Amino acid sequence: MCVIVIKPPNTGVSREDIEAMYKQNPHGVGISYYDPKEDMLVWRKGLTDWDEIEEIIKELYPIEAIIHFRYGTSGPNNAEMCHPFPIGEENRLSGESKQLFYHNGELKSFEPENNSPYSDAYIFWKDVINHIDIPLTKEIVKWFDDGINKMAIHTTEGIQTVGEYYDWNGLKVSNLKFTRFLFEKSKPRKVLSFIKWKIVLRSIDGIINGFTKLKDKIE
Repeated sequence: MCVIVIKPPNTGVSREDIEAMYKQNPHGVGISYYDPKEDMLVWRKGLTDWDEIEEIIKELYPIEAIIHFRYGTSGPNNAEMCHPFPIGEENRLSGESKQLFYHNGELKSFEPENNSPYSDAYIFWKDVINHIDIPLTKEIVKWFDDGINKMAIHTTEGIQTVGEYYDWNGLKVSNLKFTRFLFEKSKPRKVLSFIKWKIVLRSIDGIINGFTKLKDKIE
């Protein structure tokens, strides 16, 4: 189902969060940020190496950026179907653009046919997003916001979102499904700590009982 991550300036993304987001959405990562010198959005997609992804995000620490982790629910799981998609331009794996489109959800009305080389998000971008005004009008935002699909339009003027986003470690994320990997990782430690405490308490009880019996014998 993907996750869109909006990273504010002077905000990092932990290695643990990157790994959890990728495990939940393992079909490729895309990143974009605004370059004020060129007045363009610089972007790249199809990233799959955790170390490379982490390094790029670290370099973008002082800059606002969008990061997209794809989970392919339709179409092929390849770099071309990763996000973002450049609005009004040909799809490619990297470049500089004025406007970019990101999506998280399932666009049932744009579901591709079996063995199609395209995803629902690609078809929606090609047939709809490329033919409407950006930024989106309030009417269009209301129409798109169905409670399931989330979107982000990245432009040289800023970021426009559709749908509810959630706060997570200083970030804005389109869903929290990835957090299950963080919680699963912490469960064994919690269980182990609980077991250790039970052993300690039993030991203390044993010592107290021993002293009580010894005291009874002396008396």
